[in-house]
Amino acid sequence: MEEQRDHRKKGADDEVEAQRLVYRELKASGRTAEAHAALNRLVELDPSGGTATFAHRERAKLGEVGERPVRIAILSSYVLDPLVPFLDVECRRAGLTPAFYVAPFNQYTQEVLNPSSGLYAFGPEIVFVALDLEDLFPGVRRVPSVDDLAKSRAEIRGTVAGLVRELHARSTALIVVHEPTFTGSSPHGILDNRRGDGLSRWTEDVNRDLAEDLGAQAHAFLLPLRQVLGRAGNERGQSRKLFYMARMRHTDGALRELASYSMRYVKPLKGLTRKCVVVDLDGTLWGGVVGEVGPDGIQLGPAAPGIEFVDFQEALLNLTKRGILLAVCSKNNPDDVMPVLREHKHMVLREEHFAAVRINWRNKAENLREIAEELNIGLDSFVFLDDNPVERELIRQMLPQVLTIELPRDASQYRSTLESLSDFELLALTKEDEQRASQYQANRQRQALELSSGSLEDYLHSLEIRAEIARAEGHHVPRLVQMLNKTNQFNTTTRRYQTPEIERFVASPDHRVYVLEVADRFGEHGLVGSAIVRRERDAWRIDNVLLSCRVMGLSVETVLLKRIYDAARLHDAARLVGEFIPTAKNGPTADFYRRHGFQLAGEVDGAQAWTLDPRVDRIEDPAWIAVKTTGE
Repeated sequence: MEEQRDHRKKGADDEVEAQRLVYRELKASGRTAEAHAALNRLVELDPSGGTATFAHRERAKLGEVGERPVRIAILSSYVLDPLVPFLDVECRRAGLTPAFYVAPFNQYTQEVLNPSSGLYAFGPEIVFVALDLEDLFPGVRRVPSVDDLAKSRAEIRGTVAGLVRELHARSTALIVVHEPTFTGSSPHGILDNRRGDGLSRWTEDVNRDLAEDLGAQAHAFLLPLRQVLGRAGNERGQSRKLFYMARMRHTDGALRELASYSMRYVKPLKGLTRKCVVVDLDGTLWGGVVGEVGPDGIQLGPAAPGIEFVDFQEALLNLTKRGILLAVCSKNNPDDVMPVLREHKHMVLREEHFAAVRINWRNKAENLREIAEELNIGLDSFVFLDDNPVERELIRQMLPQVLTIELPRDASQYRSTLESLSDFELLALTKEDEQRASQYQANRQRQALELSSGSLEDYLHSLEIRAEIARAEGHHVPRLVQMLNKTNQFNTTTRRYQTPEIERFVASPDHRVYVLEVADRFGEHGLVGSAIVRRERDAWRIDNVLLSCRVMGLSVETVLLKRIYDAARLHDAARLVGEFIPTAKNGPTADFYRRHGFQLAGEVDGAQAWTLDPRVDRIEDPAWIAVKTTGE
């Protein structure tokens, strides 16, 4: 057995060394993009800190290849520089090109309070603030009294609140504070949780304070560091030796877990939240092949084998509560499968939980393309779960933009594998997220009506569409930020704005932020459109118009543009200027301004300016939409 382990280790080491050689050859030949890919493969083969650091340093020599950038800053009370290579690895896996700013350790106060600091010159999009409990309260290990603990609790709360307040005043970055943790042994031993001066309860109270303060702010979060360290093992995750020697606290294992968890904030910030999970059935949602053993013979129920699949389905259902869609893609006979989806007493997921269903014997890549078209979302929004490694490899080869998960052989690990993914996080949960599953069910009814209608106009009239346009208010901001950062198809400029910027636009007398809510006979679509307009001396400039894919094709974008036109005309604006910046995905907006009577006035660096004179030209609402406007 030991000889087999040694043999496997030697084989793995040989593969790592071979990959390093491949990288050197690609680098020497100037094939930059392929060299970056080789580094990605290298850190997969060897996830150690040394290899992550090597890859991070080599990328600086290679130069970047134009992937989506993200700017990450780290402020800490201890040495946290070793986190950067691990964060770099995670960002590359997500298709991001990171730039980092790491403030000198224990200089976080100076960095935040000095408006000319390197932090603000860097212009971060996200700031991680890591303040260790022992640095915030050096006496924590010296049996502090009840009064000392109460005083320190208030001081820690004030310190963190002050830092976040100053950061918000000077930066639009998302702020993520690591919760302070006490990982050592209490001097009170097993009596700790019985005493008024016990440290475990006190630490809980400190973090409850911080969670309450940060939870009241839309653009600040508390990272559950105890949970992250627990995955690495508290004792293995923290190193007193590293702390004594170099003011470092975390081992490689903890840093790897921390980098992975940090992506739960980075991905939604950059609009990388996946929207749909596509699942297989046999071997994935239940054990066994239903076509061979029948509905009563599959493994699905309250005891093993079978309970692991119930547990997995519950985790999938939980995702729908935050707006993630589910779809089925299974090679099967519908007559065998549908009785399970509709009638099996232990099924957690029913037919109505799936926004799209493909049960046939066709190529699964073709089915996924069809599902994407039906749901009107990109393939890069998909996560694919299938127990069959052949099917997984097919999707990886044919649809690399789909995130294909390597499901473990043991179904008892399915749920933990799903919940370990950082691709379903949201920075805010909106009403539209909570209603998304029912909205797609209503959309099936709309599609059935469209097929039975004599013409497109008859269909649109029969929908009884109602549109309401208003000036945005504070409660609209989370949904606006969400849309601005993940809407790609109907988005005239794809400029990305975060909460502080949208709040500033909403409050500014020089801006108009409009929101569009749509409903029809089948139900509410919710807030599905927005526009940001900047008022200039003789013109109104439309910075951005965007629309959810769910309502594309209904002409509701026209009523939104008409609202802007009416306001510009009311204020005697001489010109209405619409900006359009073409991207790889926003083709549906390419003719948006042209078909509403705008004329192309010029183009600079790919950005087009389209103009219309609201005093002369006209825009009309579609006859099939009942429009309600509120506010000036």
